[in-house]
Amino acid sequence: MNKIIITLMILLVLALPLVMAETETYKINQATDLKFTCTLNNAIPSGSTTYNITLSYPNSSTFLNNVATTSKGNGAFNYTTTFTELGLYKVQMFCTDGTYSYSNEGYYDITGNGKEQPEGSVIVLFSLIFLVIVGFLLYSLILSLGHFASLDLDVIDLAKSMGIYFVLVAFYYLNGFYMGNVAIDSLLLILIRVGGFTHIFIPLIGFLISITIGSLKKKKIDFGVNRIYRRQRVGR
Repeated sequence: MNKIIITLMILLVLALPLVMAETETYKINQATDLKFTCTLNNAIPSGSTTYNITLSYPNSSTFLNNVATTSKGNGAFNYTTTFTELGLYKVQMFCTDGTYSYSNEGYYDITGNGKEQPEGSVIVLFSLIFLVIVGFLLYSLILSLGHFASLDLDVIDLAKSMGIYFVLVAFYYLNGFYMGNVAIDSLLLILIRVGGFTHIFIPLIGFLISITIGSLKKKKIDFGVNRIYRRQRVGR
């Protein structure tokens, strides 16, 4: 069971460097320092130069309208803001010193983890691993409840239940690092919280009860054998 999941996760880690390309992105809900440079008439602009930007949300509505950036000297400017929505923001840039002017435009890709969105093959692989993990979580839960009900939940059953739970936790961190999907992160957090009860607490209690009942039964059997043995010796 766990070997299948581990194998898939190893394949995922090996495949990622081959399919992910580098790109400049920013993280959602985090203070971001946007940096700009301007050259006017093939020279460093004067101290009176202004550099304004206009930013549009992914749905094309206005996020920042012609706001002034802060001059850092030598043609460098910056503006600090926080992106609150995922997606592709369009930026329009205007630099002028009254005589010469410069304009340009570009895009900011805002993701959940500040990394470029992975390609389709990575998404498919993550989805496959997620479905496999959920399937084994349900299987492990049913198995644990069955052994709990029959009071024969042993250390192997406990290890399987805890093992799949920690695979889920590891997958959560991998998803956050490579995928940055906020919705999936929230779903995984819910599964982790619920799994802490269903795959750690319940199996652990079942294991303790099972070994306790087993010990009591063993003592009862041993006591009965010894008592019969003593009666036989007295009878002799």
